[in-house]
Formats: sequence, structure tokens, C-alpha cells
Amino acid sequence: MHSRILVPVDLEHVEKLSKALDLAAQIAKQNDATLIYVDVVDAVPTMSPHTEGERMADRLRLFASEQAKAYDIKATDQVVLRSDLRLNVGSDIVRTAKDSDCDLIVMASHVPGFKDHILSSNAGYVASHAPMSVYVVR
Repeated sequence: MHSRILVPVDLEHVEKLSKALDLAAQIAKQNDATLIYVDVVDAVPTMSPHTEGERMADRLRLFASEQAKAYDIKATDQVVLRSDLRLNVGSDIVRTAKDSDCDLIVMASHVPGFKDHILSSNAGYVASHAPMSVYVVR
């Protein structure tokens, strides 16, 4: 039984996430669990008084609200500022899942290409390093 499910999302490519979003919502509904939608953004300085994280937080909050309503589930959101631009985004996803006391991660992946055989994909990193269960949806 799952109670807290982390779902990494990239709002710039949400159209590629439908299978993972559907599966996560189905599991959440069956288990009366809370989905935590997470977007990892680069912490880069800007000239704007609003940070990229603040802008993304507004978009992610709206997205999580729409998902909760569409699937009739409990959902929350969290923007994570990327801790180290040299590291795989997966490390931030795993850390956030641990910090949020999640017992499952559901994330989308793409068909591996040549680059993925040399460098680990985000989903591959998460599946290899997360201490909780991980569903990778293609």
C-alpha cells in the first residue's frame, strides 16, 4: 500500500507524461494516497525580481490542482532548485522523495538512445539509486 507518491514532471513537456500521470493517479486513487508533483529547475540568477523557481511554482501549483480535480485525488506540488548543475537531475528527485517520505516514485521515460548508453538517463538514475519502489513508464 502506498501513501505518498512522488511524480517528477517537466511542465515544458507535459504532453509526453500522460501514461505516467495516468498510472500515478490510478495508484493514488486505489490507495487513497497523496501525489506529490515535483519539478526540478535550475537555480540560475535572473534580472527579474521573481526567480525561475517562483514562476515554476505558480505553474506547478496550477497543474497539481488540475490533476487533483481531473482524477479526484489528493495532490500537492513542490519545486526543487537543482542542487548541482553537474549532477543528474535524478539525484534531486531521489533526495526529494526521501525528504518527502515517499514510498513510491512514478516517472516517465523515453526510449533509450545512444547517449543513454553512455550517460545515465534520469529515470535510470532514479531506478538505480532510490531506496523506495520506482515505476518507470515508457
